Amino acid sequence: MPEIKIKPIANNHGQFLTLVGVIGLLVTIAISHHFWSELRLVFTLLLLASLVTLFIGLTKRFEPEYSLLISPQGIKFSHKYGGWKLPWTDVLRFDQLNVQVGLDRRILPYIGIRLSNCDSLVESITPRLASRLPHEQRPLLTMAITQSLLTIEQAQINFSPYKHHHDLLKGPIALYMHHTQALAKAYGYHVYLPLSALDRSGEEFIQLLKQCQTHRHQYSP
Repeated sequence: MPEIKIKPIANNHGQFLTLVGVIGLLVTIAISHHFWSELRLVFTLLLLASLVTLFIGLTKRFEPEYSLLISPQGIKFSHKYGGWKLPWTDVLRFDQLNVQVGLDRRILPYIGIRLSNCDSLVESITPRLASRLPHEQRPLLTMAITQSLLTIEQAQINFSPYKHHHDLLKGPIALYMHHTQALAKAYGYHVYLPLSALDRSGEEFIQLLKQCQTHRHQYSP
């Protein structure tokens, strides 16, 4: 199994938004020369909209080209704030996240990964990403509170030290591990991949992970 590179669909949106922003800016400037006095407010709003669109597009363009690298050794996640690495030996199971809402099961836009232990996650996650993820994944905590999977106290951001085996973790890593354990209690998974980081549907990505996990031994040294 060669290394599989996952390029998020959101990156394509970045190129599109950048193009739309540039075109909107140029067209607005060109037309405004002739009608600025009559439509000053309209052109001002169009210029602001074009600049915002351009800014969002450029921001997405600066994100990593590939969000995930899947190899016979494991899974590597890349984010503009850092990343993490997980060996296959730590991965117990994975599935698309869902939650019971009344009589229905609601699919959430995440792939959940349950780990046998969090050692590799603790060792590999970068502090900036560890600090960022609890904020990005706040909707998961809100949903957990709404469905009585967590109490408000359990879902609160916890800045206290985190005991990992015989070590006492502090700072962003401790913050992230408290967050991870809260989500594990609510949903049963430790790591959450947003569907926006993928290049295919959640179901197709799950099948890809299953195939990689099953056949990885054929390519391992």
